[in-house]
Amino acid sequence: MTSKWRGMVLTVFLAGLVLAGVTGTSASMTFFWPACAVLGIAALLSLGLILQEAHYSLPRSCALAVLAFAACLLFRAATSPVAYFAREDASLIILAFVVYGLFHILLGTQVARRRLVETLAFLAVLNLAFAAIQATFRPTLWIIPGYERTFAERPGGLFNHPDHYAGFLAMLVPLWLANAFLGRRPRIERTAFGVLGAVSTLAVLGSGSTAAILALATGMAVFLGLLLLVVHRRIGAERKRTGTRLIAAAALALLLGAVFVHGPAGRFLDRTLLTKSGQLSLPLVWKSGLDQIAESPVTGTGSRTSYIFTRLFRNEALSSSTEPEFIHNEYLQMVADYGILGFLLLAGLLALHLSHGVRFVSAYADFDPPSGSLAPKSDHLALAIGALAALGTMAWLALFDFLLHLPVFVIVAALFLAALAVPDPMNVAAKPASSRRFLPGGPLVFANRALVFGFGLAVAVFGMVFSRSEYHYEMARRAFETDPSGFVHLRHLQEARSLDPKNPYLYTLSAHAQVAGILPEMPEPARREALEKADHYFSHARALYPQDVFAAIGHAAVLEELGRPSEALSRIREARKMAPLYGNLTLAEAELHLRNGRIDEAETVFAEATHSRVFRDTSAAQRGLRTITEWKLIAEQNGMDWRIAPDREESVPLLAGTYDNRIPAAAVIETRTLAGQESPANRNDPPVSPDPATTSPSSEPKDSSEIPTLTEEPQGAPAPSAIEPLLFIGPPFPTPPGLKESGVPDSPEPLPTKTSAVEPGTQPDSSAPLDLEIPAPKAFSDDFPPPPLDTGFITQGFEPLPEVELDTSVPGPIPFP
Repeated sequence: MTSKWRGMVLTVFLAGLVLAGVTGTSASMTFFWPACAVLGIAALLSLGLILQEAHYSLPRSCALAVLAFAACLLFRAATSPVAYFAREDASLIILAFVVYGLFHILLGTQVARRRLVETLAFLAVLNLAFAAIQATFRPTLWIIPGYERTFAERPGGLFNHPDHYAGFLAMLVPLWLANAFLGRRPRIERTAFGVLGAVSTLAVLGSGSTAAILALATGMAVFLGLLLLVVHRRIGAERKRTGTRLIAAAALALLLGAVFVHGPAGRFLDRTLLTKSGQLSLPLVWKSGLDQIAESPVTGTGSRTSYIFTRLFRNEALSSSTEPEFIHNEYLQMVADYGILGFLLLAGLLALHLSHGVRFVSAYADFDPPSGSLAPKSDHLALAIGALAALGTMAWLALFDFLLHLPVFVIVAALFLAALAVPDPMNVAAKPASSRRFLPGGPLVFANRALVFGFGLAVAVFGMVFSRSEYHYEMARRAFETDPSGFVHLRHLQEARSLDPKNPYLYTLSAHAQVAGILPEMPEPARREALEKADHYFSHARALYPQDVFAAIGHAAVLEELGRPSEALSRIREARKMAPLYGNLTLAEAELHLRNGRIDEAETVFAEATHSRVFRDTSAAQRGLRTITEWKLIAEQNGMDWRIAPDREESVPLLAGTYDNRIPAAAVIETRTLAGQESPANRNDPPVSPDPATTSPSSEPKDSSEIPTLTEEPQGAPAPSAIEPLLFIGPPFPTPPGLKESGVPDSPEPLPTKTSAVEPGTQPDSSAPLDLEIPAPKAFSDDFPPPPLDTGFITQGFEPLPEVELDTSVPGPIPFP
């Protein structure tokens, strides 16, 4: 009975690993929560094995190091400034501990560990198959129905970003070769592993990812070094001398090459290794990370706070088309988020496990190999050498990417560390216990099983709850893009808020939904009620995520419409302090000054906006300056003193007309970074390629992360991952002709007097200011007052948008089957 139960739990565990390998390929966890639920259920089922006797013992040092590291990071996550970001790190930490513990509970036999290696091989083959399809006829293919990859210029397998795909394959190549040369499987299986290793190597070399290619070289060097450690005693003196000469010659050749071609080689590495998609310069991002570390070097600034500090400490030389969410160096990221304390605990954990694995491998130097073979044959030895080499590969990749924020890498790393902690679970089976233990397996093993059950319960609950909340959020976002003034998204938003009250983006989208529903026929009381409800949602989102500079633009617009311009100005200026280089915030403040008659201040801020280093809209800023010049000329011709600033107390804007003759501009949301974008076939309107000028920043699909989304993955981010939905009010200005790839127009172009809502499926611009229409200048007098500046707000009646359950269905793909 026990063996059948163990087999069932192992099956659930391996199924969870496959699901995690398919959906955990980006920094966004939107599609990953179901895999968390499955792995959590496996941990809950393991309770039936808690009293089973164990034939091994956990190394005390390794177990305590894992507990100390997890406790430190979870405590820091609990005290992080933004709970929504911290929960993603906390979930990955808990999940890694569950996987680490389940390995020791379920994979205590040679057969079980073979099934694990075969599961990883299945994921590698699946990635190669998807990459082959992407390379031949469908480059945007992704695993989630109805979604597409956003980095489609190179094959990426199940990953959105090609670099992550190549890194995943490179990490596993040593494992395939170790099983091919050192495993005790039948010849046909060892041959299959050798072929998989060769194909994976060719795929990495052809991926165009310099980081993955160098990581593969690192992993192979570790593999060969460990292999020599095992067989060096059986190599003759003459062969040793020959090998030494070859190694010395290779080292000399590399040295001479570095001396004579260091210039071209340096430029090549800078272009291919130190520069990411969207011209994201890694050294400049690392400098921001160092500035973040200086804020709190001992304990760090909190989980994923690089989302905040990469804006605050952004380098002016960084390409204006990117917004990195991660530091793109996991060593700096660990120190920045969790401080020197967290980094030292991680370093100690790795050192203990690696030393334990190396000692196990070196012990095989005393074993006699089979006849005709130079090295001994052992599946446990193959797994240990493959794990050590794979971790060496990850150590290199971590220098240039945020792979420890991709769930699949975290899970594989936890599996390999667990394998190194107990590389051969049967090595004490022949040793009788000195005395019968009160707790099966001893107190350490029993404590590990109990903690796995407890953490598994948390992971299962998180997975089930957040799967539902993310599903409703995705449905609401897509319904809002299709029909912003409709009602379908309201039901989903209401359900998502009840499931996930800590998600600030839910409240931001809820606020925009209220604004988008304000129609010309609305009565004034209903219109104001909708605006007040939008203010309530924006304020709640602000409490959850005060540093969301994009939501600040929409919130300020609502505050201004409610007749509270001084609060609107304060909101914008607060956001500008958090992102001092962002041109969209500078423009928002300048337009706010202009609409409220503060001409001098508007002129100063518009001039500043023409020189913004990030998301600069020179055309809009120059239009604002021309408007001010025309205003001054007309005012002086009519004997008006424009230099008299209006009262700073709450008052009706001088230029915008009264609040009862305007209607809020259409609300637009920026899709957050997921892991794929919505397929054009699932959109009601024809797909429109995102424009650099109207596309909101991201870090590499969401931060450089990459996360495909329904239409995009932020370039650089968050968003991102690599990111989450960044929401704002007002349709973006259309892209003027002659716009460069940088997003800065060659020359100012007049814009249409009205801008239309962003088409569903396009990437809205979170940096877009409110639609500002300036009437043609004409003379005016007391009998002919200055015409109002139409910002799109008119009034007339309307009922506040009811949030009720509607019996409606949402067309399109469902993210969570």
